[in-house]
Amino acid sequence: MSSVLKKIKDGRAVNILKAILSSKYFPFVGAAVMILCYYLSLDIVAIYYIGITGTLTLLLLDDVTPVISSFLFICVFSSMKNTPFLLTGGGSDYYYRPEILTQIIFVAMLFIASALFRFVQACIKKQFKITPLFIGMCALCVMLLLNGVFARNYDIKNLVFGGLMTVCLLAVYIVFKDGLKLTEKSFENIAFAFMALSALLITELFVLYVTKDDIFANGTINREAIIFGWGVYNTYGLYIVMCIPAVTYLAAKKKYGFCFTIYSLFVLAAAVLCCSRQAILGAAAVYPLCIVILLVKGKNRLANLIVTGVAVAAGIVLACVFSRQIYQFIKEITANIIVNGSLNGSGRWNIWQEALYYFESSPVFGAGFFVQFSHWKDTGNGFLPHLCHNTVLQIMCSCGVLGIIAYAAHRIQTIICFFKNVTPERTFIAIIVLGMLILSLLDTHLFNILPTLLYSFFMAVLDKTSKKTV
Repeated sequence: MSSVLKKIKDGRAVNILKAILSSKYFPFVGAAVMILCYYLSLDIVAIYYIGITGTLTLLLLDDVTPVISSFLFICVFSSMKNTPFLLTGGGSDYYYRPEILTQIIFVAMLFIASALFRFVQACIKKQFKITPLFIGMCALCVMLLLNGVFARNYDIKNLVFGGLMTVCLLAVYIVFKDGLKLTEKSFENIAFAFMALSALLITELFVLYVTKDDIFANGTINREAIIFGWGVYNTYGLYIVMCIPAVTYLAAKKKYGFCFTIYSLFVLAAAVLCCSRQAILGAAAVYPLCIVILLVKGKNRLANLIVTGVAVAAGIVLACVFSRQIYQFIKEITANIIVNGSLNGSGRWNIWQEALYYFESSPVFGAGFFVQFSHWKDTGNGFLPHLCHNTVLQIMCSCGVLGIIAYAAHRIQTIICFFKNVTPERTFIAIIVLGMLILSLLDTHLFNILPTLLYSFFMAVLDKTSKKTV
């Protein structure tokens, strides 16, 4: 049987398919398919594309790094017509229809089976290794499982959601860590996958600005109109900020890197024009850091310095010319940070105070994930609890002191893991994670399942490359 599989795997047609799947440009094909399916409301076609390409990557390639494209595109495939999420203007039953749900389950099982096959292979070959980061993640997952265990009105849904988070954090890490054959080419593939995602995001934001009637109101941008089938402006902001380090990494590595530097300005503009305050804050932290690394460590420093200088000068000129519009824009998006002399932040301040109250009521194991926040808006996700828009407060509220200790230990381990082997490749991955963590201090991203899967993948990448190679 193994000899038959080997012959198939080494066949000419399969080798061509492997070359396509491992190409750094293949994610752009995926981005084009996702955009086409998004506007034609062909969600099931997008699901098949993601599932089949991901499955083939797992079964055929020695290095499964290109599977990152599947994880990225699964975040942004849901169309406006078929979205089940209320906050994105949906509520469709599309995904619950038997003929659609059956196909989704089939594709998901196909992908999961191929992932398990890779994991079993790794175990048989004794490739899977237990590391300090893995132990720390296990400890954190134990606390997630025990969320609210002794709290009054404990709900079994706490255990279910804790189990789901555990699967998201550990499954991707365990399955992929020792299936990653990380070389400079692998990191380049990851960077190009994010660049393809950024192209998709910029395209969809541009189309929205051009076609949506209520995008401008009262002389400024109406950010409430910036919604997509797969998320609102804050979701968009997370994904576009995560693209910044990848684009600047390519700018630092490539011969004509200044072209990527120019493109990074469009990515930065998208982070601002999505009107997510947390995205603007995240971009303000991540982009300058990336540019400093680019100018200090990258190739073609003079060309990149000229591009950066021209961009800064142009920014100053535009700020002077459009000062009134910029002031109005800033005033509009910061309007509800303080309301009637009190901190508000779209209700976040009240939610954070309630989170502290729940922590005080159950300080050891927390009050659980399924507590009620009076200022929390219903997203229509159904299976997701009301989260408190801050990772630290969320763990304090849901998992108590033991949970926050486990999370702090995990954070320290990730920092140690990174500094064991500082390279340009690992640095851009670490900055992506940093951007995600910054934005998660103002939102629910780290507990939103799909971003959790991405986070787990990045942990696998960092852990796999923590040892220096001579």
